[in-house]
Amino acid sequence: MTKHLTGNPAHILSLVRRNSFLLVAIALAVLAWAPCSHADSAAKLDKHARKMQRHLARYRTGTLLQIELRDNSEALGSLGELSKASFQIVSIDGNRMLTFNYVDVAGVKKGREFIGAGSEPGHHVRHWVPLVAGALVAGGGVAAYETMR
Repeated sequence: MTKHLTGNPAHILSLVRRNSFLLVAIALAVLAWAPCSHADSAAKLDKHARKMQRHLARYRTGTLLQIELRDNSEALGSLGELSKASFQIVSIDGNRMLTFNYVDVAGVKKGREFIGAGSEPGHHVRHWVPLVAGALVAGGGVAAYETMR
């Protein structure tokens, strides 16, 4: 291994020149590719921002919304004013006006206000279930009474 390092100085210079040309070529290729990927990313973000703007435009002012942000945080509030680059939410927690850019939004869900445990939509007992059960029991009782008579 030391034989390669202590070789002819002309040979070492030719290795450095060949490797430096290769390193410069790689560096130029990386530098040329980086702006393309950044532009692609910016185009995706712009497209996403337009999508979020269209999505929020469907809701009326005052609609309760759950906003999921790109930094994995959430905001809950009623929809305020919409503009070209941002929108406002009136926070439920402190009744403060919050402004968000469309680019920062990961998703939007229409909020529902639930009060108490078990009041989520899937936990409601439908009103017709007890009525049907009561009608069946009453019908069975009438049938049993008629057969005993």
